[in-house]
Amino acid sequence: MRHAPVSALRGAVFCLAAAASAGPALAQSALGFTGAELTIENSTGDFGAARAYLSADFALTPAHGLQLDLGTNDAGPRWRGDLAAHLYMAPTERAKYGLFAAVSDTSHASQTAYAAGAEAIWAVGARGSVSARGGLGTVKPGSNDYVFAGLAGRWDVSPRTTLTADLSVVDISELAFSARETTAALGMRHRLGDGPTTLFTRIERAHFTGRPDSRDETRLALGLTLRFGPRGHGVRNQSFAPIRPLDGLFARGTFALD
Repeated sequence: MRHAPVSALRGAVFCLAAAASAGPALAQSALGFTGAELTIENSTGDFGAARAYLSADFALTPAHGLQLDLGTNDAGPRWRGDLAAHLYMAPTERAKYGLFAAVSDTSHASQTAYAAGAEAIWAVGARGSVSARGGLGTVKPGSNDYVFAGLAGRWDVSPRTTLTADLSVVDISELAFSARETTAALGMRHRLGDGPTTLFTRIERAHFTGRPDSRDETRLALGLTLRFGPRGHGVRNQSFAPIRPLDGLFARGTFALD
């Protein structure tokens, strides 16, 4: 079991919460602003981490949008900040797709990770959706390149309860460093009444190879999401997931690749 989030994360969470609480006001004052989500979560295990991230969505045209993400990740002695942008098209209520770019910086070393790729969300029937993502990135200094992909599904079992499933993989193949992490997760989300708060839990199984100290791990994540803005039944108002392909390496202390 990991310890409670440290003060650095608490401060970041406070800033993110303050920004999210301004969502309704921004919706009235900022041209194009359509909604925001604040998520706070904590996961158990030897390589668990505490995370907080805020996403804000802006309509550029009736069919195009921009989602901006700001996040923090606290894995004990290591702390990371994340920034990402998603430029997308949503021609109907049943599909949205586009491109993303992200940058992450870690506190315990002068290491910065970059990522870019494509992603999409499609509606499945009246209650479900499937999302897919693929991309590549690099960590500097060191020029350790990596590729990653993910597939996720959601199914509304009731107006307030949703089941989730995720499968992701990240692969680094360099002469000096080689590793692969495959993570599968099952979860449930439940919205509290008609308010903005959704509680969630998720169980994850991570399979890690490529290093002498590699070992698998099962983690349990608990958290909440506050959403400001429209929800609807289509995928237009469903946010793209945060860009965090190196989370497992970061939590294991190998985010700063040598």
